[in-house]
Amino acid sequence: MKKGFTLFELLIAVAISSIVALGMFSLFSSVALVRDKSAVQSQNIVLQQSFTRLINKDARMMIGNSIKLDKSGQRYRLTFSTQNSLRFNKALTVDVTYFIDDDNYLVRKEENADTAFSMEMRLLSNVTEFSATFYDGSEYKEDAVANAKMMNINITLNQQQITIPVARTIDNT
Repeated sequence: MKKGFTLFELLIAVAISSIVALGMFSLFSSVALVRDKSAVQSQNIVLQQSFTRLINKDARMMIGNSIKLDKSGQRYRLTFSTQNSLRFNKALTVDVTYFIDDDNYLVRKEENADTAFSMEMRLLSNVTEFSATFYDGSEYKEDAVANAKMMNINITLNQQQITIPVARTIDNT
């Protein structure tokens, strides 16, 4: 009697090994995909928190009733004067504008007319929509309310709708 494996037994062993290897590859591929998605989501959460802190500081130090909305064209622009200057360390009043640029970044533009200073800072990528609503004491409205103490910033980030509440606690008139 010969000892060894027949061709049929070897083919069955190769087929079973291939199925096991394919299953392992699929498992590792799924784990890697979940890891990558959770890393992106975690990064988005950190960026959202940073943006939320920044716009709340801007709003808390807003000067009077300086809110202006520009809904003309394809891009929504929110502009107001604030003492929360990143360049001048809160020493000068600046005009801050939030908008989406052509590369779908949410941008914060800071300008001071007296010093001819202008700076743009890209805050969030993959933002496809940006708008604001203002609380008039009874409901949120799309038009700027002169004495609004609260507003909601609405953005669509990575195809996810996010509403960021913004409180204006100090009235710097």
